[in-house]
Amino acid sequence: MKIMGVLDLVLERTIVGSFSSIGYSLRSGNWSDLPSMDGQVVVITGGSSGIGKAAASMVLDLGANVVVTSRSRERAQQAAAGLIGAPGDDGRALGLPLDTGSEQSIRDFVAEVAQHYPTIDVVLSNAGALSDTYRKADWDLEQTLVSHLVGPYLMMCLFRPLMASGGRVILMASGGMYSQPLRVDSLEMTPSDYKGAVAYAKAKRAQVELAAYLGPRWAPDVVLHAVHPGWVDTPGVDDSLPGFAKIVGPVLRTPQQGADTAVWLAATGGSDGEPGSFWHDRAVRGINYLPGTSATNRQRAELLSWLEETTGVGAISS
Repeated sequence: MKIMGVLDLVLERTIVGSFSSIGYSLRSGNWSDLPSMDGQVVVITGGSSGIGKAAASMVLDLGANVVVTSRSRERAQQAAAGLIGAPGDDGRALGLPLDTGSEQSIRDFVAEVAQHYPTIDVVLSNAGALSDTYRKADWDLEQTLVSHLVGPYLMMCLFRPLMASGGRVILMASGGMYSQPLRVDSLEMTPSDYKGAVAYAKAKRAQVELAAYLGPRWAPDVVLHAVHPGWVDTPGVDDSLPGFAKIVGPVLRTPQQGADTAVWLAATGGSDGEPGSFWHDRAVRGINYLPGTSATNRQRAELLSWLEETTGVGAISS
């Protein structure tokens, strides 16, 4: 095995070395430039700040047209306007409102995108936040579960008929998912046992397992992957995990570093990995490092059935 391959494996097991800017710096030296995305249409949810904003800027630089979102139309439009810099960029960034915790907002968003772009090349599902407060969203479910799992599932199913052949759907997950198993009967936390970090990790685990199950079934028409960005210095981290941000602040990644692998997947499709893979730093990563966290295909199928029943939208037949 090559030295860099051994180093990569060692970094992956250290967690801190892998997820931090240290891992990015050591791995990225051998990476090739990203290919052109001229004329492609990329939808990035949560594109008004942090990783989403960085990803939007990066795909614009590669020549793509980009749709970015925020919960309000005004903020979304401001975010799009802020992305326009170079001559010729005009018209290539569009800001639209989206709340991934609202069924109607998701349906309205997909319909409005279709009015502007009848064919979509990439959907990067990045929106969401970690909240320490229990609150309800649509489908009478807890907000974190809806905004990170149920809403994105509905959105990607609605976008699927609009996707170009070989189009890419990328779910922005989190390394935090390693701490939780997939248990469909306990996906939603209750007000009495709610912990924001746990709810977030449960939803992210479900995202990764959903990609693993649906990826092979959607390919090759649509390429579905999940990715985790590592530990990134974003406003969301500062707000939701202030103690964590203070401790690891010196080695947090920049938003651009956190967005890199998602943008790389958007541009390349990750052809050297199986559909439904889990990626970090441009390589497929394992999804189970702790005992008792492995999921079976039966559990993944149960997750899909629950999502189909909850939303009324089928992922296989849609």
